[in-house]
Amino acid sequence: MDVDKLKQWLELAQKVQGNDFWNSIFDGSPGQQMAGQVNGQPESRTRYNHFQPNQNAPSPQEDFPKVDIYTNNREWMVVIDLPGIRKEDVSLSMAANKLTIKGVLHSPYKDATVIRAERANGHFERTIQLPELINETRTAARFFNGVLEVRIMRNLTPERNIRID
Repeated sequence: MDVDKLKQWLELAQKVQGNDFWNSIFDGSPGQQMAGQVNGQPESRTRYNHFQPNQNAPSPQEDFPKVDIYTNNREWMVVIDLPGIRKEDVSLSMAANKLTIKGVLHSPYKDATVIRAERANGHFERTIQLPELINETRTAARFFNGVLEVRIMRNLTPERNIRID
């Protein structure tokens, strides 16, 4: 594809349609978008401005929900951001070294027409793999102000020698 010809086409279309049309599509001028820049700065994040109602947010580079993992000598602490989600709409499961969170994000206005939707809604699922096996029986979860904290006791077994026959 010839980038110069595409740029000329975009500029011609801009003259016909006007500046506001292309700015609403590209969040900047078409030339800047083609160069990967917005406001003269390199574009550093994906923008999702045109979701369809009831469609999950497309997130090829972003996982939902956001997760932080901490560890110390005794346990793993997994902190999961769940803004606007009720505790009743979330479930956790564990197996081996994997923690899976599933849930649903509900639209706040069921009887309203969506004009613009940037917030995801619908079902989600994320599996978090930890670097060691999980002690499933010694796990606790707490949900407060849209943050789910999962504490998992570590399976720290002392190294032992194995006799070779």
